[in-house]
Amino acid sequence: KQWYQRRVAITAGMTAKNDLCKINKPDYQSQGSVILGKTCKKAFVKVFNADEDQCSGVFCDVLEVAEVFLNDTMRAMIAAEFDKDFFKIIETEILNPVMEYNCRCSGKMMDAWMGCKHKIGEADIWYTVMNFGGFNTSAAYLEGEDWLDFWVDVVKDRLPWDDMSLMLERTMANLCQTNQDDEGKCYTYFYKAFNTLYQWFLKSTGGVPAVNKRGGNNRNNDVVVPEQCSTYDLSAYADMEAEDISFGDIKEAVIEKFCVEECEDVYQDTFLGCCTASMIQDEVLETSVKNTATGMGDIYKRLYPENEDAANSGISEYFGYYENAMAMLRNPTCTETDVEYDVTPCGGAGGEEELGEVSSCEGLSSKKAKICKKKAKKAAKAAGGEEEEEGNNKKNKKNKNKKNK
Repeated sequence: KQWYQRRVAITAGMTAKNDLCKINKPDYQSQGSVILGKTCKKAFVKVFNADEDQCSGVFCDVLEVAEVFLNDTMRAMIAAEFDKDFFKIIETEILNPVMEYNCRCSGKMMDAWMGCKHKIGEADIWYTVMNFGGFNTSAAYLEGEDWLDFWVDVVKDRLPWDDMSLMLERTMANLCQTNQDDEGKCYTYFYKAFNTLYQWFLKSTGGVPAVNKRGGNNRNNDVVVPEQCSTYDLSAYADMEAEDISFGDIKEAVIEKFCVEECEDVYQDTFLGCCTASMIQDEVLETSVKNTATGMGDIYKRLYPENEDAANSGISEYFGYYENAMAMLRNPTCTETDVEYDVTPCGGAGGEEELGEVSSCEGLSSKKAKICKKKAKKAAKAAGGEEEEEGNNKKNKKNKNKKNK
């Protein structure tokens, strides 16, 4: 049985590669596609030929590099001696290439799909899936509807594509922007924050991070993190089931640490930088996430009507957690200490379009004024660098024109 399953997987992979790689090859671009159908194949060929990014070539690229990834990248990750090396491999070989692609191409690819999905029923792959997928073509959820028509309609219209498209757009806008508090993009900031949390979680649960004692394992060896800021007492939850731990319990533990004056600077830099602020202040993103979850929930309840009550309860519960978390992060307050956090998005309160504008810091408390001025200087420096580069480009162009004359 395992041999048969492996054989099927290899055959499916070869079929997908032969079909989707035709997008990249001019001589085969006019041919149809078993997987995409005629209309979507044409749409993604158009994206490939539109500019040097050749975004839709990713269908073929992913299949072609899969073997290299499994052989080289996975082996390197397994062989990594220290946590730092392991996460560095993920960052350079997976995170950076994936996010660089998404920042350039995710919008173009989604636009192409939104424009062609109404014709996805043309694809021959549907008949293969229906005939060999072992599906119950007379299941109760179909309510008498033809199996093929139902699932084509799910992919075409019932999935909340408008909200998913908006969620993707806003997520990429936030992740792909420049991190004004540090170097690089915001997706790198969040990855580093995750690495930090991983190290702290291990310490708090009695684990021992694989650290190079001589080289250290911190992202910035100049930063000394107080012990109480990187260690959490999780003993109270040790004997509890996950479903018994309430958001209030977690919230209380988080606030307790965030309101320690000794931890303020570390938490501001590591977890509440402008990248985090951009994400949590984006109410359009929040709405699209909720609408997407609701739409997916509706499909789930159609497929499993016996679980409808549990699904409704779960959605309401998690929406409550989400709203509470956003409210807490948007306005982190510490009533018993002088700790204050700045949650200004990258580029200022108005968003990235205000990059370089130095807003007034007057009237703020000393702590917030200090943070405000620091951010204002970084914004001004970034804007100045862009203006200088633009000026140099104009100057070079002018000199080139003189030389041609």
